[in-house]
Amino acid sequence: MAYRADTRFDWSWLADSYWYVPRPDLPALQLDPEDNVLSWLVDQTIWHVSGYQSGYFWGVTAALTYDAGEEPPAAGPGSKVGSLTMLGTVLPEGQVQITFLSDRKGSSPTIGFGRMARMGEAWTFEMQMSTDRRGNRLLHWANMVQTREGEASWNDLPGVGLSVP
Repeated sequence: MAYRADTRFDWSWLADSYWYVPRPDLPALQLDPEDNVLSWLVDQTIWHVSGYQSGYFWGVTAALTYDAGEEPPAAGPGSKVGSLTMLGTVLPEGQVQITFLSDRKGSSPTIGFGRMARMGEAWTFEMQMSTDRRGNRLLHWANMVQTREGEASWNDLPGVGLSVP
């Protein structure tokens, strides 16, 4: 990442990068508003940031969410990986806002907020969001970490046993 004379960070290195949820950050909390019951889910999300320009980035998101304590569903509606379009901004100091859009008619966008944060030598997206999930409210925060082809996480995403490509 280059440091410019105008004191802004250059986030252009985000273009064509992939990000996923590491194992410690897989738990997500769900509220069923009808009976006020909380439950834990596993939420693995992968982002492909395909482009970046002037503080804006865009790409696609894939997510698989299932009940904690169970295996990822092999069949049925819960086994389908959800796909979303993502549009985001990253401010010079690293604050992040992302809008996730479904191609389903009538669905509301999901908004995520966070910041770019250093974890050792690597950058993470430290994010949180709230969204509708089949009439329930789902909350999730995670330190999204980068993955690259050839890394173990590329071929075996934590919690779901699926690969990135």
